[in-house]
Amino acid sequence: MKVSFPHGTTKAMALGKLKTHSSKLIARFGSDVSDLQQEWQENELTVSFKAFGFSIQGRVVVEESTVEVEINLPLPARLMEGRIRDRAVQAMQEIFQPELPDKGQSV
Repeated sequence: MKVSFPHGTTKAMALGKLKTHSSKLIARFGSDVSDLQQEWQENELTVSFKAFGFSIQGRVVVEESTVEVEINLPLPARLMEGRIRDRAVQAMQEIFQPELPDKGQSV
């Protein structure tokens, strides 16, 4: 499964945000995540963990204008690919498009 997400910033800033918030991506898989391993090499995060009873591996690569997420799903987990894709996109949105404060609120 592959997801390409425009980060809307420089490669260096996108990399910094991802390094700070990479746990948000994994947290999207819920409380069933265990055996988490992460390793950064330059602009690429390699990750492996267990979720929903499956061993999952993937990588996140920061490019000039996008973040490329690739998750290798075992065959039985492919039935949940849409839900997993949605969670990855939601995490990317939280990292790269945080909601602005409501203009109607007083401080």
